[in-house]
This record gives sequence, structure tokens and C-alpha cells, in this order.
Amino acid sequence: MNMIVRWIIGGTAVLLACLVLYLKLNPPLESEGFGWSEHDPGTVTVELQNEGIHKLKLTEVMVNGGERPSRTELGVSRTNALIGMFALEKEIEGISFHDIHEYDIEMMYSRVEAIQLDEQDNRSAIRHYGLALEHCKKIDSVIVKYTYFGFPFTKIIEIERIN
Repeated sequence: MNMIVRWIIGGTAVLLACLVLYLKLNPPLESEGFGWSEHDPGTVTVELQNEGIHKLKLTEVMVNGGERPSRTELGVSRTNALIGMFALEKEIEGISFHDIHEYDIEMMYSRVEAIQLDEQDNRSAIRHYGLALEHCKKIDSVIVKYTYFGFPFTKIIEIERIN
């Protein structure tokens, strides 16, 4: 009987270690794009996507190796519009900005689900997420700290400007 309990505990520990290793090697947060202002190099927007199987929670956002930006907001889009610089310059229907802790970042919709949302003109579901950041200096990198299944992760996004 004792041997069976040891095997169960050992097997569970191995499975848990494999899960943690998988999560660390395949972090879910991705950023496929960003925007910046030529007139104000301290203002950027960063697109965020959750490619995982569970929601993730943003915990902290920093810029340039650990500096706190003067403004940090989570942009959510309930339309097909991405969170870009244009959304900061004028109010756009379906896009709003909030504290980074107000919304969890849900998994991306599949292509079929996105088409169904379009056909139904469903404006209650959040389709895109992004960060709007302002800083007193030029922003060269964005550090996003978040949790996924309770495990802490860090995503570093380099802002590469084309001059």
C-alpha cells in the first residue's frame, strides 16, 4: 500500500514538473505589433495576444529596463480595429482604455469564432488587446509582467523604429 502511494505522489510530481517546464518554454503572451509617434517618442502602443488555453492577468508594465511609465492603460477593442496610435489621437467606437488590472486577457478567438462575431455584429466580446504607454523619455522596450495559471512570466518587447 505504501509503495502505491509513493508511485502516485511521484507520478504527480513528475507531471507537475512537466507542466511547469512546458509553460516556461511556451509562454502564451505574444505581441505581433506596436506603434509609436514620431512627434512624441515617449508614446507607444503595443498589441497583445494570448495564444494560450487560459486567461492571463497583467501584473506590471515597465519600460526601458525597469522604469515606470507616466501612463499605462490596457486598450480593449470590441471591433476588428487593433489598438494603435490612431486610437489615442481620437475616440473610436468600440475601443476603450482601462487600468491594466481591470480585464484579464482572454484567449484569441479562432478564425471561425471571429467570423461568427462579425456576422452577428457582436460588440460585447473583446477581440483585441493592447497597451498604451506614455513616458518622459523615448521608449525602446516594454516589459510586461503577468501570471498564467498562477505562474509568473515576463515578456520583453523591443520597440524597433524605422527612420
